[in-house]
Amino acid sequence: MINRRSFVLHLPLLYFFYFLPKVARAFEIAAVRIWPSEEYTRLAIEHLEEKIKIQYSNEKNPDRIIIRIFNMKITKKNSSKLANVNLNHTPIEKISISDSPSNEVKIVFYINPLTRARISSIPAIAHYRDRLVIDFIPAKKKDELLSFLENYQREKRLNKGTEKQRKSKKQITIAIDPGHGGEDPGAIGKKGTKEKDVVLKIAMRLKRKIEKNPRFKVFLTRNGDYFISLRNRIKKAKRAGASVFISIHADAWIRPDARGASVYILSDKGASSEAARWMAKKENLSDLVGGEIMNKNDEIAKTIFNMSTSAQIKNSSILGRKVLEELSTISHIHKKTVEGAGFAVLKNPDIPSILVETAFISNPQEENRLRNGLHQEKIASAINTGILTFIKNSKLRF
Repeated sequence: MINRRSFVLHLPLLYFFYFLPKVARAFEIAAVRIWPSEEYTRLAIEHLEEKIKIQYSNEKNPDRIIIRIFNMKITKKNSSKLANVNLNHTPIEKISISDSPSNEVKIVFYINPLTRARISSIPAIAHYRDRLVIDFIPAKKKDELLSFLENYQREKRLNKGTEKQRKSKKQITIAIDPGHGGEDPGAIGKKGTKEKDVVLKIAMRLKRKIEKNPRFKVFLTRNGDYFISLRNRIKKAKRAGASVFISIHADAWIRPDARGASVYILSDKGASSEAARWMAKKENLSDLVGGEIMNKNDEIAKTIFNMSTSAQIKNSSILGRKVLEELSTISHIHKKTVEGAGFAVLKNPDIPSILVETAFISNPQEENRLRNGLHQEKIASAINTGILTFIKNSKLRF
């Protein structure tokens, strides 16, 4: 116990230690990844610090975004990890990193004019450590949805001559959603096969098959290796006027012998099984893995999307059964019935929506099949036939 006399004697020493300069920690960078796309470029700096204090600003002449990380120092080795990142096809012209005498790391991004930034600090999740995520958004970013709608109207004018022959049948838009992408690889097989790559290839094949019928038009939520949040996938499909929404994935499990395809729908009565609940929880983490943090406005949007109608769920179930029946003709089926759970990407009040787990990428045999172009064609054909059968027999007005 410290008495009054002892405290008074130690006071000068306490005063001395209080005003000692704080020792800066080393800012250790585990990895730097960059994901260019036509909409925005995402740069992720994965680091070993649990919490960092940052400040950022936009400055002109020249245009640049400056990030300051306080109470940190950085070595040349760590600086080079960031400075040497490939900046091709991005709005970033150059990156410089420096230490300051006031113990802060200063990162300067020299950018194209009018580029704005969105910066987030993401806590550790899945196989990632803490990340500093910067989205560089160009002033005149290409709107994929606008391009889709412009192409749709252009094709409509070109086909005007045959309009009378199809007068009673309007063109139907199908939204195909290749899961994951960019910073979020999805499940990874033993050979290093990434779910995000496989499902994009299957989605491209499915698009070509569907559009062989002039009555159909396909909108892809992503057409490259970049990340789109779950809520934006729904918004894009809705704005494109989609009548059906198909989210394509590849499953994974802790045991390598798990195999087969599955089809899931949204459930408003809880998960249909423990496996379905686990699957929904895993897929719903995609936003955080991909580098997204939900804000207050997103919470409001989430509430709106939660109001999915029983009619939507019923139609999704019918669609799911048709697709599952077709998948059973080309591969083993993991669950013989359509499963239900709270999948965020399926929370669309108006559109019949399903999530297709094409196979278990964690199973070495199924991973090999998923890598095979011929098997990808078979999966695309099965899903295509299931969609067409659903539309043909549905009481919905397409």
